[in-house]
Amino acid sequence: MNAIIENTPARTCKAEIIGYDSGWGCRNYLCEDGPAAIPADHILHKLRSLGVTAKWRGPLGIKFLGRHDQLETKEKTLPLVVEGLRRLFNHVKYAAENKSIPVIIGGDHTSAVGTWSGVVSALHAERNFGLIWLDAHLDAHTYETSKHGKWGGWWHGQPVSALLGHGLPQLTGLGGKQPKLSAKHISMIGIHSFEPEEEVFVKKHGIRVYYLDEVRQRGFNAVYAEALQRATAGTLGFGLSIDIDCFDPAAAPGVGTPEGKGLDPAEVLPIIKTTARHPLFKALEIAEFNPHNDKNNKTRDLIARIIGSVFSKSASDD
Repeated sequence: MNAIIENTPARTCKAEIIGYDSGWGCRNYLCEDGPAAIPADHILHKLRSLGVTAKWRGPLGIKFLGRHDQLETKEKTLPLVVEGLRRLFNHVKYAAENKSIPVIIGGDHTSAVGTWSGVVSALHAERNFGLIWLDAHLDAHTYETSKHGKWGGWWHGQPVSALLGHGLPQLTGLGGKQPKLSAKHISMIGIHSFEPEEEVFVKKHGIRVYYLDEVRQRGFNAVYAEALQRATAGTLGFGLSIDIDCFDPAAAPGVGTPEGKGLDPAEVLPIIKTTARHPLFKALEIAEFNPHNDKNNKTRDLIARIIGSVFSKSASDD
């Protein structure tokens, strides 16, 4: 049974799709081409067929802020990451203030700092906003621990800690100095690749992590229902952040940071149907799409299906 639709009134929707064309947050820059590879006309047609008023803002031009051959270290890319996040923050905040649901397509997962800082700022919901995070990774390094990162310790491994107020002020201070999220309203689902320092961080701060083994044992529906409860318990809203590498690589090969296993879309997509119709739902983020690694457009098409599922009017919508 879908965890969202029971006893939840229907809601009309406006959506604004924003392309975060940044690969500056990770060692492999190729995620910057993710937003441009998405079939905009197809997605807009699908959303409008579901009664959603939809706009496509397209990529923000972040990939053109510098040259890869001149910015080969994460320290050199930081100013570009910050500028990209500033642009994303402004677009997301404006959309949310105008009662649209921002749909962010990335791009590396530093996007989360801009996305959720923008939504929280629009709602004046600091520490009172829920987040359901699907990912293979914890993304919970701070700057001090990031040097231990499996993937080079780049900025896309730090958004969770930054949103909780830990890390460099250039990241934590976007939209104000106050932490944007409270750990008690965050749930992470599908995690199976991380460093010890990240696990220490999430345990210390009380983030609920549903590791992949637990999801497989209990089923996605059960853990998602609990995550939704945490995200909506007394909050002013909640959002869904999906790193596309949360899925099994057979279903989603086009990712920035591949792992050897993951969630099954056939189990996930029916459960997230109608999420956008929830009265507290505020934004959808899909990150780390690398079209250069895709095979037969599997990942591209999966992203379109995710958006269609989230904005479905009922569990029976295709």
